[in-house]
Amino acid sequence: MKKSTIFISIIFAILLIIIITDFFIIKSLNKKLDRITILTTLDKKPVLFPARKLEEKTILITPEFVDLYSKYYSPFKDGRTFQELINKYIHNRWQDHYGAPRGTSSMRRIHEGIDLFAPINTPVYPLTDYGIVTEVSDNPHYMVTVGCVRTGGIQDSVKIEYGKTVRILYPEGIESIYTHLNEVNVVLGQEVDRDTQVGLIGRTGNVQRTTKAAHLHMELRDKNNKSFDPRHRLHFNQHSIKFFLDHLDWD
Repeated sequence: MKKSTIFISIIFAILLIIIITDFFIIKSLNKKLDRITILTTLDKKPVLFPARKLEEKTILITPEFVDLYSKYYSPFKDGRTFQELINKYIHNRWQDHYGAPRGTSSMRRIHEGIDLFAPINTPVYPLTDYGIVTEVSDNPHYMVTVGCVRTGGIQDSVKIEYGKTVRILYPEGIESIYTHLNEVNVVLGQEVDRDTQVGLIGRTGNVQRTTKAAHLHMELRDKNNKSFDPRHRLHFNQHSIKFFLDHLDWD
């Protein structure tokens, strides 16, 4: 009977310790929650509310994350601005930019990116400090589907020989595509940063059948896989959500 009483007392003491420990853990977690404010939208207006009111799984992104991973840099990691890249590496202002006409009389398409001419085997890097490789091919004859217009104005698509290719998704939801590479140094699903050498400039793909020199064909695409002019995004790189939050009324 005495042993039974001692055993019950030990169990009771352990439970009491667990309850007291949980109490302080919950109290600490509540204090941390009280320091978190959610910024979202309601009726297209910014709305602030405490984290305690969250009713579903939510990912919180800090201003530091947004400001760091939405800044874009030179694919050659040479410190040049986008305009400086254009001035140095674009050869033909009409043919090497986005939107230049391509195709034949029966099939018209546009140049989906920009061509940056640099020496063969020049290393290329991601455009931001973090990215995920979403497509990669070490095939020098790799085909990519792009939009075109057939005779009579019919919208269609056609496969173009891009050669060795690397596609990278960035936190902003934009993807870059590097093509005509001479060498690919990453694999599908790999996480990359500004120090990751993803490949080397080359002349693979349809460039082999032309007189064009080695260059980086670089595209930017949105979440719908639609290409857009890199000049519409890469020219401006001084945004700051932290600057906005510093002026927001938190009360």
